[in-house]
Amino acid sequence: MAIPYNTTVTGTSVRDALDLHLRVKHSGAWQHAEDVQVKHSGAWRDTKEVWVKSGGTWRLVHEGEHFLFNVTLTGNSNTQWNLSTYITGQGYSGSKIKGAVTVNNVQQRLNLNSYSSDSKVYLRINSGKRIVGAGGNGGNRGGNNGGNGQRALRSVTTPFIIDNGGIIAGGGGGGGGGNNSNCVYQNTNYFGCMKGQQCSELVQNQSPAYGGGGGGGAGFPGGQGKNGGNNGQNFSGGGGGASDGCGSNAGGGGGDLGQNGQNATGGNGGTKGTGVEGWNHKLSANNDGNGDIRGGTTNT
Repeated sequence: MAIPYNTTVTGTSVRDALDLHLRVKHSGAWQHAEDVQVKHSGAWRDTKEVWVKSGGTWRLVHEGEHFLFNVTLTGNSNTQWNLSTYITGQGYSGSKIKGAVTVNNVQQRLNLNSYSSDSKVYLRINSGKRIVGAGGNGGNRGGNNGGNGQRALRSVTTPFIIDNGGIIAGGGGGGGGGNNSNCVYQNTNYFGCMKGQQCSELVQNQSPAYGGGGGGGAGFPGGQGKNGGNNGQNFSGGGGGASDGCGSNAGGGGGDLGQNGQNATGGNGGTKGTGVEGWNHKLSANNDGNGDIRGGTTNT
């Protein structure tokens, strides 16, 4: 038995997410009923569907196969939250769900996983809150590429509604590392070559000149800067590290939220994390809104 759906989350989008579920008045408040039972041959049995005849036409008013839920995420988290882990923890192992996830924190990545095509999840991001991917690390000096930012939100198959009052953003890519080089210089060596005379020769020497490392991409957490590159912050990427000169190159800066890292003369910047993967599973509803999504969307 699922936890009864709590209707304190407001907005018609929530009602859309729980369409075809009867409501009953309990303790003075209307709540959606998860199960409707009928007595058959002396035993109470769950119904899969409830139909009523209205105006001479039979109408479907309740689908009883879906697990109903309502969960609010609080306390900033730098690990991915999986809907399937939460649902399984409530004792349900099926594939049909309907309910709401409210993000009231800064959440590193959120996965709605794989539920049936007639499931529906209402996803609300409150004002000032975020679903964010981690930023990519900067590339090491010597021409190494920056790391890729992580995606923010993913749905493998689960249909969902977005009501975004905050930010959904992929992590920024890490900046590329700059090329190394060498500083070349000449010394004059003196030596005796004839009686009473001194001869000399020019000798060429070199010492390493190191490039700068890439800056970390923005995210939660931000990516690490390397070899003088700065770490990425919550919203902005870190600057690239300086070079030693003599033909070596500075590192590229890390990307801001939802942006690629900068290329250096040497390594390429990392790719931005996608804002939403599985956009083809997104549904429309009353009072929904995509809001601020950084890093774009894909249908995979």
